[in-house]
Amino acid sequence: MKRFLWMAAMMGVTALAGAADVSRMAGDAIVLRGAIAGGDVDKVRQLAMGETTMLRVNSDGGDPQAAMLLGRYLRQQQWDLSVDTVCAGSCALYVFPAARHVHIPAGAVLALQESAFLRAQAGPERMRRSLVEADVPADALDRETAALAAQLAETAALETAFATELGISPAFYRDFRQVAAQAESVRQRFPDQEAAVYWWPAAGRLQRCYGIAGVQEGTRAARLASDGYLYVPALSALVMGDQALQACP
Repeated sequence: MKRFLWMAAMMGVTALAGAADVSRMAGDAIVLRGAIAGGDVDKVRQLAMGETTMLRVNSDGGDPQAAMLLGRYLRQQQWDLSVDTVCAGSCALYVFPAARHVHIPAGAVLALQESAFLRAQAGPERMRRSLVEADVPADALDRETAALAAQLAETAALETAFATELGISPAFYRDFRQVAAQAESVRQRFPDQEAAVYWWPAAGRLQRCYGIAGVQEGTRAARLASDGYLYVPALSALVMGDQALQACP
């Protein structure tokens, strides 16, 4: 069990609870709350009816491969996505870009984190340091570093194929690196907080740079501070805008 916990943390699984709670609302929506896990797409499929056209989410992440399966299902069904409170981690990376249209209402947040591609590019030394910080025993470090590298490489390959399948630019999974670098100076404003860094790309950039269209997010600009960030105390999250990024071709 402990091995699962540290491997999941290094893979970027932001929530390690059981499968999400999935239910059907009256009308055209299915609601998913919690961490995305294997089998959740089957729950959604079983609840879907002819009039279902929307998935409503409140998810801080979950298993990347399970999120890709759910994203594929949304794309096949041509469903819309509505973010009730938060769509972060794997939800933002894999479910969000697959939806036909996305609605992010006032008070809700879209929050991307480091993709599998970037985690796989980190190199064995960083992976090893992360495992040491996760209290992996010294005599298991070599074995677990190799296992983690193999898992990340596999997930990164699946992520690349997923982007190709959706027709979105691979840069969507790579630009977080510049965002995270910019966030270090902002973090100094919250010295007493262990805030995780997230990225909330603007609808215009999503369409222009990555080929992700149909995003409605009228409150985003108003919620970000004047220099482009949002601190969410309830989530211990520092959500960055696009200020660190260059214009796309």
